[in-house]
Amino acid sequence: MESITLFDEYRGQNVPEGQRSLAFRLVYRSSDRTLTEEDIEPVHQQVRESLVEKFGVNLRS
Repeated sequence: MESITLFDEYRGQNVPEGQRSLAFRLVYRSSDRTLTEEDIEPVHQQVRESLVEKFGVNLRS
């Protein structure tokens, strides 16, 4: 994981009161080779699971 950037925050229609919709950009990079889907997917899944466990987020996609 090279970087994580919040690029959008939305509150309003279709988002429950007291909640917000956040969008993040995750950049994965290796210094010695091109990463494959098989390399990235387990890390991405771990990030998703950690967000749910630690922050109780509701992931939409």
